[in-house]
Amino acid sequence: MSFPIFSRWMRPASVAVFGLACMVWLSGCATTHYYNVTDFHTVVIDAGHGGRDSGAYTKGRHTRLLEKDLTLDVARRLEGKLSDAGFRTVMTRTRDCYVPLDERARISNSRHKSVFVSIHFNDTRRRSVHGAEVYHNGEGTWQLAARIERALATMPGGDNRGVKTARFRVLRKSNGPALLVECGFLSNATEANHCASASWREQTADRIAQAIIAQRR
Repeated sequence: MSFPIFSRWMRPASVAVFGLACMVWLSGCATTHYYNVTDFHTVVIDAGHGGRDSGAYTKGRHTRLLEKDLTLDVARRLEGKLSDAGFRTVMTRTRDCYVPLDERARISNSRHKSVFVSIHFNDTRRRSVHGAEVYHNGEGTWQLAARIERALATMPGGDNRGVKTARFRVLRKSNGPALLVECGFLSNATEANHCASASWREQTADRIAQAIIAQRR
């Protein structure tokens, strides 16, 4: 490996040391977890919040939408689609109950060759912000996160807000591939109206499912 740009101003011995340092650094990068997971047969579906934890909620509406209800609805729809596609599925909750974050991660960690997908809805003081966001823990999840983000960006009024890593507790505590999907902003009036629609939530679940199906080899 040569470094012609740096060799103009570095002594030969310095170039050699620099080259060795770079090779060590690159070899270290090869051990990180940014591979693309494709060999999985189980999807752990996590409906965010629940029970006493309502999560985000709409403001200024006659009918208040609670994040915990929307996440459970999308999670159930996603579970059905993935089951039909031949995946084994595990739900961290199937009703309106509180499940500690560490327990959600424990459920994920107890499943072999699995991907953890946590469903959420977003909130911000900036009412104009809209669109989906996908976070991941870097355990082979970048490509899958990008697939889901691109798919959700095609939703009515969608906006591709990008793929991000994060240290949310459920992601940090998960030993294997884990993602957190923010399906939309309840703080945006237009998007909240979309979220209130059962057909919109069906489309959301379908796009997430199709991305997961396309990822598996």
